[in-house]
Amino acid sequence: MKKIAFILALGTLVACGGEKKADNKVEKAATEVVEETEEVMEEAMEIVEDKEVVEITVAALGESMAEIAFEPKSISVPANSRVKLTFENKSSAEGMLHNFVLVELGSGAEIATAGMKAGLDNNFVPKDERVIAYTAVSNMGKTLTIEFDAPAKGSYHYVCTYPGHTNMIGRFNVE
Repeated sequence: MKKIAFILALGTLVACGGEKKADNKVEKAATEVVEETEEVMEEAMEIVEDKEVVEITVAALGESMAEIAFEPKSISVPANSRVKLTFENKSSAEGMLHNFVLVELGSGAEIATAGMKAGLDNNFVPKDERVIAYTAVSNMGKTLTIEFDAPAKGSYHYVCTYPGHTNMIGRFNVE
């Protein structure tokens, strides 16, 4: 934000030419914008720092398509919390790639289908407003960690959007 305000102020200074009076007004306005931006950023950081951090671990299990599943199958977190999620791909069979995608309740199948079109470069996660948080696709035996703000109170699903893994689903409750 500071860079944008600085660039705008600099552009305005250049556009105004050599008028000293205009330069002083623009410089004062730019300084005010930078100070206001700094205040807003500080307030936003305080809000994030005030949130309770809830650490959870979700594992992707299974060595065959018939066995794949999330553990646990249900998670509950407090409202207005910050979630630190550790995602462990405990599968060891070749090709058992997984991800964790938190979505609006009931949208998992559509998101997974759209994820196939999004492809590996996008971690099989489509650009969709129903996607709340997600990890990258994880190789067998790997662990990933993400952080996100808990969504509004209610129930959500977490799914694996790797092609063919539509039976991997869990419930994420915000209380």
